[in-house]
Amino acid sequence: MSKIIVTKYLVKKVIDSAEENLNYCWDLLVDLKHLTKIENDFVHRLILFQDRLGDCIFDLQIARKKIVREEKRLIENKKYYKKHWFTSRMNTLSNYKKGLDCMVNISKAFGDSYAYYFYQNEENLYAKHLNHNRIANNNADIGKRGELEFIKNVKHIDGHFTLFHDLTNTLRYGDYSFIDLKKLRVEKIGELKTKRIDSENINLSLTLLNRNYFETASETSKWTNTKKAKDRDERQISGIADFLTPEVCDSNSDKRIVNASYCDEVNQLLTGSRIKKTNIKVVSEGLAFIALKSRSGSLFGNIFNKDKSSFGLDEIDEREFINTAAKLVKKDSESNAIIIGELLYNEDFTDKNTPGTVPLFWHPIDIQQLKNIYFCNTKVSSLFNPVHLIEKVNNLGYHVDSKYSSIAKDSKIHKKGIEHFDLFLSYIMNFLMTEDFIVDIITHIENDPKIGGDMKIVIKPNQKIG
Repeated sequence: MSKIIVTKYLVKKVIDSAEENLNYCWDLLVDLKHLTKIENDFVHRLILFQDRLGDCIFDLQIARKKIVREEKRLIENKKYYKKHWFTSRMNTLSNYKKGLDCMVNISKAFGDSYAYYFYQNEENLYAKHLNHNRIANNNADIGKRGELEFIKNVKHIDGHFTLFHDLTNTLRYGDYSFIDLKKLRVEKIGELKTKRIDSENINLSLTLLNRNYFETASETSKWTNTKKAKDRDERQISGIADFLTPEVCDSNSDKRIVNASYCDEVNQLLTGSRIKKTNIKVVSEGLAFIALKSRSGSLFGNIFNKDKSSFGLDEIDEREFINTAAKLVKKDSESNAIIIGELLYNEDFTDKNTPGTVPLFWHPIDIQQLKNIYFCNTKVSSLFNPVHLIEKVNNLGYHVDSKYSSIAKDSKIHKKGIEHFDLFLSYIMNFLMTEDFIVDIITHIENDPKIGGDMKIVIKPNQKIG
């Protein structure tokens, strides 16, 4: 195994290069959001977006692979190194690897924003993607190389635009979607297999599943169910077949409602924010958003900055956090719990995508403020005390299935119940849904004359962004 030395300079260089590509991608997303199609060579950049983002992610994964190789070499030769040096070096490499993983996650957030445009009319398919297990694979293997070469060379099949799934966190069935751009409809899903022929050549084999077939096929002619698939390849294809097969919905038990949001309040919070000054906005009796804005810095610095010194936090700001949390406490309740969240990214920059939601980029928030969030120069945190909402729902006669509820599930106080209620908390903190909207949903269902008895109602909130 050849000797590889990974340095801070190498890691910084690849992250800086990725940031340059992300700035290119951001400009295209802004034009896509504003539909400035006739300006700035839009169509060419729309197509080139996937090439640039694909190279960006692959280069990050190549750098990660170099770190893994060095880790293996050090472990194999551990006996030749001093213990303190070895431990220190391994910790350094681990931090570099985590930083590159964070950068891949950030990059895929851009891909999520791009992909949603093409899936905006496909609520059911988009939700199915998000209900599938997350795919975490940061290896720069031959399969990734094949997928990247395919998107660079095959821009459409039968006139249907090629959309590359591996650039996203959200598209999880298959490797590619093929989109009818006039209808913004998914026509096909493709699964690619790559085999190396020799040191300079690879063989690509694409399996295409046509959506129209699964929409019109009879029950007896449909693809073998996923559970009966014998190997990984067959399971993948069967999974895509199930994905493309329309679900039979009971119109009386499936309620879809477009939700109200706190976008205006968060937009005001962001546009009123100042560098190194905490800005807090209490939007309801149980919820507050906090904006922390730093001077524009590189993504390398933002990722590897372990503390929040760049945001100017000090003891005064910490007291503001505590005072804000105190305002959210319900004094007559024993079930107070303050949940702390952050908009867009988790702590490791993984995504928060949830079925029924729209990527933050598409919300009606000032574009420069969004850029600050995506490039990690602004953090938007939330403080949420769910007891206010839970007790309102309890008072409507419903038991709430929540780890924040103090009422036992087998309590005879309520005859009706709402399962998986904590999903709504995620909608509120991460996708700006209002608590009043949830109460309105339940009130609406309660007053619906078509609903009664032991019927189970499936509530599927759907965000729609104009």
